[in-house]
Amino acid sequence: MRVCVIGAGAAGLTTAKHLSEEGIAFDILEKRDSLGGLWYFDKTMSSVSDSTVASSSKTFLQFSDFPIAAGADDFPHHTVYLEYLHQYAKAYGLLAQIRYNTTVTALCKRGAGWEVTFQQNGETQTRAYDAVAVCSGLHHIPLIPDIANREAFQGNVVHSSLLKDMEELKGKRVVVVGGGESGADMVKELTPLAGKLYFSLRRGMALTRNFSPEKLPADFDSTRAKVWLPRQFLHDYNVDCRLPDKYSRFKTIYTLLGLPVLLVLLLIAPRKAAPLLKYLFSWKAWSALVKSPPRHGPASGVELSRACTEFCQEIPQSEQEIQQKAYQLKFLFDWYSGTLHNTQPFTKRMEFLRGIVEHSVKMMPGIRSFQGGKTVEFDDGSQEEIDTIVLCTGFRTYLPFYTDNPRLDGRSLYKNVFLPEDHSLAFIGFARPNVGALPPVAELQARWFVGVVAGKLQLPDAASMRATIQADAAQYNRVRANYAERLNSLVDYHVYTNQLASLIGCQPQLWRLLTRPKLLYLCLFGPYASYQYRLHGYGAKFDMALAAAEQIPAVPAERVLQHSIVYAMKPGFHLLNRLGFRQLKPVF
Repeated sequence: MRVCVIGAGAAGLTTAKHLSEEGIAFDILEKRDSLGGLWYFDKTMSSVSDSTVASSSKTFLQFSDFPIAAGADDFPHHTVYLEYLHQYAKAYGLLAQIRYNTTVTALCKRGAGWEVTFQQNGETQTRAYDAVAVCSGLHHIPLIPDIANREAFQGNVVHSSLLKDMEELKGKRVVVVGGGESGADMVKELTPLAGKLYFSLRRGMALTRNFSPEKLPADFDSTRAKVWLPRQFLHDYNVDCRLPDKYSRFKTIYTLLGLPVLLVLLLIAPRKAAPLLKYLFSWKAWSALVKSPPRHGPASGVELSRACTEFCQEIPQSEQEIQQKAYQLKFLFDWYSGTLHNTQPFTKRMEFLRGIVEHSVKMMPGIRSFQGGKTVEFDDGSQEEIDTIVLCTGFRTYLPFYTDNPRLDGRSLYKNVFLPEDHSLAFIGFARPNVGALPPVAELQARWFVGVVAGKLQLPDAASMRATIQADAAQYNRVRANYAERLNSLVDYHVYTNQLASLIGCQPQLWRLLTRPKLLYLCLFGPYASYQYRLHGYGAKFDMALAAAEQIPAVPAERVLQHSIVYAMKPGFHLLNRLGFRQLKPVF
């Protein structure tokens, strides 16, 4: 057997590594002149910029059995993570199998296998393979929105993936279009450079900071303790329980059930416990038991820009006030996203909010049209003179070499990986997690694919897979109505990795950790990182998992107390679900 791995980014490397461990021959075809995918800075292709820093912590970025060096920054610079990928490839003997400057032009089914056509150094070749892992990602063809009267605009329009030197925009009047991490990063980078800077959004977006108040990476808050909550209640925990002026049925029950714990928390973290205890003295807390207030407002860039302008009328006079207002501003972006906090991709960059607070960045709604010359009209009817528009609008979901289905859609794949008709083709690294990071998701997908190819894991029959695909797609379209067509492969990190682990047979067996209380404590209350899927079952590497776990800092006591309350709620949710309250069913 021989497998073709298309792409030498994180997804391709981890796929090749697991093929190697099973003794399966493979080739890695990579169109760039080095490995790393988007992490490799390239002025001619889509890639990171020279200043890019990871938006996920190293604990979530690292593979489950290959920890990043202990001394690395919590959020490593792209060159540091690229070096990590080089070390990974070297450690597992992958470098000799990579064919650089090799562009795949066609992928066709031939008999029981596949024919892969590629160009290398001007020469076209076709090779036969028994199986193919497509690990190339979708960041190839920029998505350019259709804006009315585009031909009349005399300024410059550039996609963010092709803008490598920010100095080009020094002193210019610039509009950054589109949210997400690329948009947030672009606004932050351009704030000190641009003459005038505008941030244009059609709706709000979910924001989260990089570090918690305890100076730990904020994604450490993604723990097993709370991610079992049904979607709407996870929203209530993440939003309502953190804001004193927010009310919900969940928050009232959480506060009542946790009253003894909150009294203890009052002694060690009064700033966290006091608002919740005070909450119980409000009539709104009790009325929320009957009818909870709305969880979000309209998906509106017009309303968001107006709310930001009103909220930021006065410039803060102290650093503390700036930080406080910037954090409060985050919740306006959440509100006008038009959906629950955790149904959309999280933008783990909040630094740009400071520019809005200090009036160096102006929020604008979406662009309606161009008016000739350099005049841009926005959805609220306002007009501005603009030199450059930077499009942070993502990429088209398109694989030009896969002619059978070039518009790849995660909703047509079994758990975003397999075609129900053919298990010898897998798409690895295309599912985009809302939190966490892509490399550990791709690693689980790779472990699953290689287990199937090696004959050690079995997939359901085609009919069962199609039924699951249909059910998953219906839920996706319902839950992610604002994003379903543009982001058709978004997954809930914790739910999805738990599903893959169940299919692989590598879920941690927590009862077996009773003799290792420190590790059990970390699994229950620490970050839900990939090392947990190496503790037991298929592909277990306990010592490597332990090495990764030992690098994780201690969990703050106040977080343990808060999350203990959520754990205490889980049996009640299970019971009520069995009694017919389906909306209370834990997600796992």
